[in-house]
Amino acid sequence: MRNELQNIQPPQRLAMAMAAMEWARDAMGQIETGEISDYLFRGMAAGREAVSASGDKIGLPEEMLDEYQDVLDLADEPGTSHILSALLACADAPEGLTGEVLYGVFSFCYEGLLDREELPEWTVEAERANVRCLEAIAFQKRLVNEALGR
Repeated sequence: MRNELQNIQPPQRLAMAMAAMEWARDAMGQIETGEISDYLFRGMAAGREAVSASGDKIGLPEEMLDEYQDVLDLADEPGTSHILSALLACADAPEGLTGEVLYGVFSFCYEGLLDREELPEWTVEAERANVRCLEAIAFQKRLVNEALGR
């Protein structure tokens, strides 16, 4: 499925990335660190604007790019650094959101949820037994299958 992401048009890849990030953020539940919650709110708003304009990447304002590292340094809460990385990947895409960047966003979102679930051990068996992990995979597969017309 990873190789097929390149067959999807860049604006649709961005819409898929936004859907995956918003789903992951919502599935994570309340983010306690206000600076991170605020940053994600502003970043997701910029992402929705880019999707509405049929863009192929998120254009974060310069001040958000400048403050990214400071916000990332505060990301001690499980999963928050991953979702921040997914957001930055969508903004730091010089050729637009390629299939590889979208795959990376999906991975960041999944890993963030995995981190948030605080499994006692990270094994394939533990992931397959975790409802949230299975839901994340199913959601991402559904996005890809819909985009490919399946």
